[in-house]
Amino acid sequence: MCKVIQGIFVTTFLLLFTTNIASALLPDTQTQVLLPGTSIPKFVEQLPVAGDITVVNATPSVMLGIPSTPSYNIHMREFQAQILPVSLGLGPTWVWGYLTDGDVAAQPAVRPSYLGPVVVAQRETPAYPTYSNELPAGNVSNVQQLLPIDMTIDWANPTGINCAPDPITGDYTNLQCGTLPPYLGPLPDAVHFHGAEVAPAFDGGPDAWFTQDNAQTGIGFPGSTYTYPNGQQEATLWFHPHGLGITRLNVYAGLAGGYILIDPDNPPLAAMPAFPQHDIPLIIQDRSFDTTGQLFYNLASNPQPNPTVHPFWIPEFIGDAIVVNGKTWPNLNVEPRQYRFRLLNGSNARFYDLSMNKGVKFIAIATDNGYLVNAVLTPNVVIGPGERYEVIVDFSALRVGTKVVMKNVARTPFPGGARPTRNGTDTIMQFTVVANASGLPNTTIANGTPIRPTPLEPIATGFVAGTNITRQLTLNEVIGAGGPLELVINNSKFNLLLNTSGCPAGSPPGSAAGVCRETELPAVGDTEIWEIINITADAHPMHTHLVSYQILDRTPFRATPWINQYDALLVGNGVLPGAGPPNPYSMKNADGAIGGNPPINSLLNIGMRKLPLPYEMGWKDTAIMYPGEVTRIAIRWAPQDAPVTGAPLCAVPTPPGTLPTSCVPQAGSNTYPFNPTELINGVGYVWHCHILDHEDNEMMRNYTVMPTRQPTF
Repeated sequence: MCKVIQGIFVTTFLLLFTTNIASALLPDTQTQVLLPGTSIPKFVEQLPVAGDITVVNATPSVMLGIPSTPSYNIHMREFQAQILPVSLGLGPTWVWGYLTDGDVAAQPAVRPSYLGPVVVAQRETPAYPTYSNELPAGNVSNVQQLLPIDMTIDWANPTGINCAPDPITGDYTNLQCGTLPPYLGPLPDAVHFHGAEVAPAFDGGPDAWFTQDNAQTGIGFPGSTYTYPNGQQEATLWFHPHGLGITRLNVYAGLAGGYILIDPDNPPLAAMPAFPQHDIPLIIQDRSFDTTGQLFYNLASNPQPNPTVHPFWIPEFIGDAIVVNGKTWPNLNVEPRQYRFRLLNGSNARFYDLSMNKGVKFIAIATDNGYLVNAVLTPNVVIGPGERYEVIVDFSALRVGTKVVMKNVARTPFPGGARPTRNGTDTIMQFTVVANASGLPNTTIANGTPIRPTPLEPIATGFVAGTNITRQLTLNEVIGAGGPLELVINNSKFNLLLNTSGCPAGSPPGSAAGVCRETELPAVGDTEIWEIINITADAHPMHTHLVSYQILDRTPFRATPWINQYDALLVGNGVLPGAGPPNPYSMKNADGAIGGNPPINSLLNIGMRKLPLPYEMGWKDTAIMYPGEVTRIAIRWAPQDAPVTGAPLCAVPTPPGTLPTSCVPQAGSNTYPFNPTELINGVGYVWHCHILDHEDNEMMRNYTVMPTRQPTF
């Protein structure tokens, strides 16, 4: 597959200048020494579970003996956690994490995990978290000085240090930008509620960042207390950092928490293993450590391709140690019974192709945003960063003492990179079967067992060709002298301003109507088809804020003729890399699609079209878009359980939040319990690649939900 996908003429231009840089501009090198991951003992420490990781009860009643606290405080703190085995003799690791009031009051010297808390909330019962950034100042932080913050990319930059590149050469000219540690100022962060149906103000996007004590804030900062309506279906969600240009490092430092939304009025059709004894989140991440046991964001894991442009950004961080629930290669003792595991890929860039040995298989029951119709037996699950799958694993037939290992065969970068290391990143964790001590009854979920309590509405049914909007959008990689400079969506940088019919004034503040950084302007209540054309060499897990979607299919296409046509249009129209699509965005092409790209339907290999995998056939907010394929998804800007047919159309227009979800949404009708068109300082939502190194360097676009359908021509 062709790696350089657009702007070949510009790539040559960059080569001419970036090969004549001054050696004084080369960045400092890291002084940490790598602790080889294969030297870390495996399966000698137990998996952190509830009790090790705090559970917050945001439901309306007492649960597991925990009082109801729908209003709760989350503190971002620096502390020590025992990630590596004690037997290794390196001591605890300095990390960042989210702590509850109880966690802060307890003040243990070393915590068993950096992850958490896990919030359990109930549908239709809003939660009101208050987030506070209490991380220490950079010059006294044990963590920030180890993070290679790259100030040359588009980032929050709370102190305004100028690391802008030279307009001719593209190289950074401020020597401070290439010095380690590069930045010890106040640390910005935003908290994104991943997978949630939530208003723009409380989504926690990249412009909602805030520093310690809210001394500096982004234009999308709503204040410290958020409102989560919890109006959607039962699902496994999570919350994590999303500050502009620094997400990869804040997540890497340890900030991530779980969010389990339950719906007692619509429980799954099959009895499920009990939480928390046999219903256990498994948050899988890769990390590297130095020889003192501290986190090591190893730039040499995937060396900087253009260090004179971006001195400390790498295309994908590749860790050599696997961490589950905050512990390297743990063991979990399991009874001979069924368990429910909530799988979450919390890695920066690593994909996993998971399976179990000893003949044990997965029974998939849920995707990112809710249950499958029926349970699906599968030997493996491929999971990209940000994705969640819920699986049943049955240990009932295994003898006490049997040891089962979860394995990984995914290449990195995925899908065509290096194989995982033997007895290293090819191994996730171990399960040891022990005697049944809980006394709780077993469950009997099998392949085909009905699971979903409500219909899975096929939202593409509500799409009307020629009336509703189809978008054809590209995933691109911009190449410099040594490799990738940045990655972009639809050849458009994150903050790129484009002439777009229908976009509102003030995005960003001060911009005029029709000129804004949003090109995707879906109407509330509308259904659209997005056709994502991946013309890079790697797979990308694409995540949409606010809405979940359904995968329709993936189809290979004849890449060479399409790319030749695409590049010719870019050159002919004088469009530079990152400066927008080759044609006007709102102009329909011969396929009837907007997005500004040449038509692709005639070049699809229809005979190789693939439906989503059986365990993907549910609501998704993050899905893998493979190279050389067009991935089609159906998206509707309405609650998941709003009907598609069989009910009257919703009224248009209407005040926000006044329509019942029993009507069929259409363009302009809002059935959310909040107004998704109400911006905060011109800030709405985003969609992006969930490889955090890509997201931080331009592979993200703003989008705004509108009261009417976007004009096209």
